[in-house]
Amino acid sequence: MDDIDTNSNKVDPSTKIRQVRWNNDMDVFMIIALVNQVLVGHKRSDNGFTSFQISKAIESVKPGCGIVVSNKNVRVGLKTLKKEYAEVSQLSSISGFGWDVETGRITADSLAWDDLVKLDTPTEDTDPSLIPSRKRHAEEGTNHHRSA
Repeated sequence: MDDIDTNSNKVDPSTKIRQVRWNNDMDVFMIIALVNQVLVGHKRSDNGFTSFQISKAIESVKPGCGIVVSNKNVRVGLKTLKKEYAEVSQLSSISGFGWDVETGRITADSLAWDDLVKLDTPTEDTDPSLIPSRKRHAEEGTNHHRSA
């Protein structure tokens, strides 16, 4: 697993709200806890996970990562995961893109990547919310791989 940034918990003195820099290790512990809740028969609510299931994720992240997180931190982490999943899912469905099981990354041939980066406006089969993210990856020099 990744090294944990022990300085990732900060308190903003003006708001007294604990800020947490979420990382991949926290994702792993959160996902395992939530999957286990579903596997033992705890049903999800209509709008996602229940407060009880979120509390189990909180209990899992603390000992696993050494970081205390809140209900809001877990819910924001879930929201981010859902957005990233939608992006990976859409990219992997485009011709020229694929998924490398060994690296856990999206792959793309150069032509497909170049065509995607050139997109300035969404098409009818492209989710417009992903366009800014694609441009950001291109500007950051993403080398045809996307971690998931």
